[in-house]
Amino acid sequence: MLNCSTKAICSRGFIPNVVSVRYRRVNVQKPRKPDHYRAVIDTIAMPKYPWPKPSDMKWSERCPKPFSKAFKQIEENPYENILAKELRELFEQSAMIAIFHKNPVKGEIDFKTAKTFKMADMDYVVYGKSTLKLALADTNYAAVLDLFQSHSSIVFSSTSQVPKLLKITKKTPHLILLASIVDGKLLSKNQTVEYGNLVNIDNARAALVGVIEQVNNRCLQTIGQTQLTMVRYLEQYGKSLDVNTEKKSTEESD
Repeated sequence: MLNCSTKAICSRGFIPNVVSVRYRRVNVQKPRKPDHYRAVIDTIAMPKYPWPKPSDMKWSERCPKPFSKAFKQIEENPYENILAKELRELFEQSAMIAIFHKNPVKGEIDFKTAKTFKMADMDYVVYGKSTLKLALADTNYAAVLDLFQSHSSIVFSSTSQVPKLLKITKKTPHLILLASIVDGKLLSKNQTVEYGNLVNIDNARAALVGVIEQVNNRCLQTIGQTQLTMVRYLEQYGKSLDVNTEKKSTEESD
């Protein structure tokens, strides 16, 4: 048989109550001394020097991070030197360089973008800021370093095919054109668009040759107009002389 307490717990109307019981009152004002082992640990762990107050410290001494960055020595990375050398050669040998701000996208979209540029005979690369600084610090392209503040990417091309670049950029909205270097000249985004909208150089040369030929023909016509009129007047005068001589000859014969 179950006892009464078990029956009470198993019954449906039982509600347990939790009651906290304190057997000894804690003396907060005068706590008791710790035991010997704890007193030894507290004595050993006690700081020898007082903690400095932030109010008594200088502004330069309150944050140790700037000092750690200032005295931090960056080790030279041989692999980074190789990448910087390759990057400098790309800048010097490329006829067209485009700098983009790259928004975060999936790896699949980034792979398709690189494939699109590769099919257009362009190289789509991404380098770190430290590598760029190491490659372009002492060159004529040092002004470009201010553009690499966040995620950036570069497109290199051996020929200046700006219209094709702008056409590809319209299909890649995650790439925002910041600037470009075409034939050794730094162009902004608007200047790059204007340069891409220009007529082809061969067609422009053909139009220029046509304009020069028109001017040449007009000059020849203007210069030879007086000679032609003089020749025409002389022909008319010669014809009139022939008519007069014929009339005189007929009158003398009569």
